[in-house]
Amino acid sequence: MASKYHAVQNDEKFTEAFPRRSSTSTSDSTLLEDEEDHREPEPRSRFSGKWMWLVHAVLLLLSFTMFMSAMFTKASTLEHVRKFSAYSPAAEAVHYKKVKFNATMGEGSPYVGKGAEVDKAWHAISYDIGDQVITDEELEIIGMPKTHLRAKHPKTGVEGYRVGLEVFHQLHCINLLRQVTYKDHYVELGNGNFAGGDEELQMHTDHCLEILRMNVQCNADVGVFTFYLMDGDPLPWPELNSYHQCRNFNAVRDWALDNSVGNMERGDVSPN
Repeated sequence: MASKYHAVQNDEKFTEAFPRRSSTSTSDSTLLEDEEDHREPEPRSRFSGKWMWLVHAVLLLLSFTMFMSAMFTKASTLEHVRKFSAYSPAAEAVHYKKVKFNATMGEGSPYVGKGAEVDKAWHAISYDIGDQVITDEELEIIGMPKTHLRAKHPKTGVEGYRVGLEVFHQLHCINLLRQVTYKDHYVELGNGNFAGGDEELQMHTDHCLEILRMNVQCNADVGVFTFYLMDGDPLPWPELNSYHQCRNFNAVRDWALDNSVGNMERGDVSPN
């Protein structure tokens, strides 16, 4: 019985109804050419754009919050300094940071000992800073005589009164006490504080001790430290590697250097 089914040979209608796969296809999973040409692009997530804008908004809000927080902190710090410290043109340079002291005996420090490198380290934080200038109005605030030395501000050119920051005078005094503990070395050098003889050196040392006593009592650090016991020693030892809330010294030093009129002892600038 003859089959009623016949092979379709190059039938255009069949080809249109069932298009052949692409000649480049290597897998049954490959899309047909017509499917590739006519398929619609996958729609983007309806939320992707919204999420992007939301992320931008959050980042902008965070930046604004941090900016306002920094401005508020700076303003509140300046207000605190002006309220609880003696008047100073350097108040704007003050900000605080948490510092853990390293008071372990025997550990190296660039400020301990004697010699050229130690002297250089001390000069960098005290002697080399120089003096600054305040206006006539500021002199009224601190209550000093109008007959005192005058100078010109190094940046503005405004004439006022020559001043120094207390912190650098106090560091000068601590440095003198350091040198006195190595007296033979510095007497041999025969300069600076040791050029005027024993009597003058003793008077200067006593002056510095009194300056430091008054300032320690004035600032009255109320931070606390703990104690620990050492084997074989019945007495407790203080743990002095403790945390302190400190003014950033480098920031104050930078302000002083930026506004320095020089060091009269070194002959940088002659007094007006």
